[in-house]
Amino acid sequence: MRRDVAEVAAAALVESWRYLEAAIPNGWTRAGPGAIAMVTGVAIPTLNGVRVVSVDARAEVVADLLDQVAATGLPHCLQARPGVAEQLHDQAGARGMRLDEDIPLMVLDDSSGLISDATTDALLIRELRSAEAPAHARLAAAGFEVPAEPFLQLMTPSVLAAHGVRCYLGEVDREPVTTGVGITLGSYVGIFNIATPPAHRRRGYGAAVTARAVADGVAAGANWAWLQSSRAGYRVYERLGFRTIEDWKCWLSTA
Repeated sequence: MRRDVAEVAAAALVESWRYLEAAIPNGWTRAGPGAIAMVTGVAIPTLNGVRVVSVDARAEVVADLLDQVAATGLPHCLQARPGVAEQLHDQAGARGMRLDEDIPLMVLDDSSGLISDATTDALLIRELRSAEAPAHARLAAAGFEVPAEPFLQLMTPSVLAAHGVRCYLGEVDREPVTTGVGITLGSYVGIFNIATPPAHRRRGYGAAVTARAVADGVAAGANWAWLQSSRAGYRVYERLGFRTIEDWKCWLSTA
């Protein structure tokens, strides 16, 4: 990555989401200088909102994009990179948005030593066909401990059929135990929806499916990977070699 790593990763995040939104039935994006509004139509706040990707983004641009997202009536978020988040705190508060936990933006810029600490002797990971999208959606929902319907709306066959999108299901004795998605666009692969239901955690399955998604992306021409981590998944990704380049602030709507 020749430019500043954080700048490159932020640009990859925006490009990946714009690509995904084009395949989501009710998805749309609208960009302004230094910020972008993204709506999936799914009633989960982090799947709709405004992401501020430039420290030079103007408050009025962010406000206009937030107005457009809020007009949908969907729960939504405001995510911002360090250096600009501080000046958005009052704006988010004035809208009744609450500050949530930070979201680490992580990169893996050398996959040559990628290993999985998974005890994967019995784990079989296969790539799903687009028609099998509901299998991923239901298992991802179980892993994130939320209702299945939002994921069924989000991860449709049209999303899995998009070029560069690979979706995985890991099974032990034919029982689904983990799932994840990799999206390869040019030089990078973005990692999404790594999920393992509570009963199957701490066995390395999430690490294994993440490693598979990265490896397939590299085989398809990528030379680095990125993801936004949850608190639960952070140590898993760190052990795989991902490193945090920025912690993004995140505010959630409360209405």
